[in-house]
Amino acid sequence: MTYLTVAVIGVAVLGLVNLWLTIAMARVLRHHREQLARRGSQPRPMIGLPPGTQVPEFTVTTVTGATVSAEDLRGQRSLIGFFSPGCAPCHEQVPAFAAFAQTWLGQAPRPLAVICGGGHGLAHGQDADADDLARQLADVADVVREPSAGAMAAALAVAGFPSFILLDAGGRVEAGAHAVAGIAAIAAPV
Repeated sequence: MTYLTVAVIGVAVLGLVNLWLTIAMARVLRHHREQLARRGSQPRPMIGLPPGTQVPEFTVTTVTGATVSAEDLRGQRSLIGFFSPGCAPCHEQVPAFAAFAQTWLGQAPRPLAVICGGGHGLAHGQDADADDLARQLADVADVVREPSAGAMAAALAVAGFPSFILLDAGGRVEAGAHAVAGIAAIAAPV
């Protein structure tokens, strides 16, 4: 009989501990939900330059040897995608960027795909990854390879990857997003 009493008391104590942990977890989850709700009402961080900002002058060379400058991007809307070797989200966005860039084909300027990083001083795997990104994007965009803090990334104040920037015909930033869907939702090319 004493074993049965000890077992019942043990189960009751275990049940009370379980109830206490459940209540504590509910409080923690409520606290996190409130924090997320407050964070959601705050403005999201910028992708690069703020909308309406004129893009400063820059000049870069594509992997095919063509020169592209800020002036070349004026006159029509321009689409620019920034990718980085070894960046899983960048690889996930490549098919969406390629599909959206297809809608721009035949227009000038052609979309730009900027691969930041790869090359001198990086591990062989990252350099091969940069080459792979360049191959995947070459059919739908002019590809530029530059160091992480290269001319285009610096001119457009890109701090994270992937980043996609839409410029208006005047060479001003129209929109920026970390996913192609954020740019595609704003506007298709005209």
